[in-house]
Amino acid sequence: MKDMDGRFETLTERQRTYLRMVHNLCSSQEIAFHTGETESTINGQIKKACRKLGAHGRIEAARQFHDYERRVQLLDPGGSNYASRPQPLWPLPWVMPSRAGTLNVMTRQQVISWALIVSIGIPMAVTVAAMLIIAISFLLGTHA
Repeated sequence: MKDMDGRFETLTERQRTYLRMVHNLCSSQEIAFHTGETESTINGQIKKACRKLGAHGRIEAARQFHDYERRVQLLDPGGSNYASRPQPLWPLPWVMPSRAGTLNVMTRQQVISWALIVSIGIPMAVTVAAMLIIAISFLLGTHA
């Protein structure tokens, strides 16, 4: 089993990401949208991963890699080797997708933080704007 696992270790992080997305039934076009890569780059990386794993197609490669990750997780329940690192609460990621990060996945705490910022910030901004308009109208003598 250890010899067979060696082929999974040769996969690049990009190939691993693409195989995870294929396992979640994403097409190359959807992967391209989420990662900012071209479809041809994604297809090429998936083909390389298939060759490394000896799989006959992308679905089979994705299934093999998924099974491998599940097996590794069972051996390493804390996930210290393969688990993704938790996102810090601060600084908050930008809400809109950007070129640097087209796929913006925030934690529940980050979403709540943004909701609080917006729900407090917008009324404050409207109040300040109204106060400025009133102050300017007093200065200009147009206030009734």
